[in-house]
Amino acid sequence: MQDRLITIVLSVAATFGLLQAVPQQQKTLDVDRLIVRKELIVSDTGQPWEEGYEQHQLPRGIYARSLFDGPGGLWVRSRLIKGEIDDPFDDRFHALERDGSLRRAPGHISWNVWLDGAWRQMAIIQGEGLELSEVPREQWSGQTHPGRIRFQTFRPGHGEPLTDALIGQGMMSLGGGGYGGGGLPYAADVLQLWGGKLHEAEIPTPAPPVVVKDDSTGEHRYAIVAVGVQGTRTAASKPTRAAGLATLRWDSVPGADAYVVIRDGKPVAGPFRLEGSQKEWVDQPGG
Repeated sequence: MQDRLITIVLSVAATFGLLQAVPQQQKTLDVDRLIVRKELIVSDTGQPWEEGYEQHQLPRGIYARSLFDGPGGLWVRSRLIKGEIDDPFDDRFHALERDGSLRRAPGHISWNVWLDGAWRQMAIIQGEGLELSEVPREQWSGQTHPGRIRFQTFRPGHGEPLTDALIGQGMMSLGGGGYGGGGLPYAADVLQLWGGKLHEAEIPTPAPPVVVKDDSTGEHRYAIVAVGVQGTRTAASKPTRAAGLATLRWDSVPGADAYVVIRDGKPVAGPFRLEGSQKEWVDQPGG
């Protein structure tokens, strides 16, 4: 009855010219700023979700919502393509506690499947800060903000994720254990394997450096020591003679993180890191 009454009123209003013609749909919107307070829908059907997949929240195109009614977020259907010119790919996860305090695990990436009426995680990559027992809060600053990456998967018969690997600070823990985020020890060496076997390759002793040039101020003998990420050092290479303070060149040593230069049996530089497969170092007067 109510719908019939509305139809009659609209018909009478249209007859007497009381209703203006509905404007055509605007094809282009050109603005300097667009503020959306609740929802943004980019969809050829005008609906946020794909028909039949509303419960799964699979978007028809792009759906964004604010925090006006429950959690906000951005849903994207199909590929998410990012492009930039003269700028690297750069995605960041920012998170802050409501009181402004430090949040050590600001976000993660997960791969999910639809099971038992909900999306269930299968694998997770999470970035996290070091434990405060490792680096006290008062030592965190804009110059030092240490972190690591945690890899987790779900195993048959377990409802909590298992930490498969922890990587950070030049060290890695691998192996079973660590349900719910605990149990797999943080590494104290370059690589620690738990519950398995590992073939370990030592850092080889460097080959003698090559003298590129020298200043002919007097004979010196140079050697190179390779340093692992945990601080262990190889034996010194065989010495190379130079007629003066020299510019040295040597090949990168597999597994080495840094190098020490030995002149006449005494360390004169390092440990230092040099980029590239070939390293070059210049001995300076007074150095």
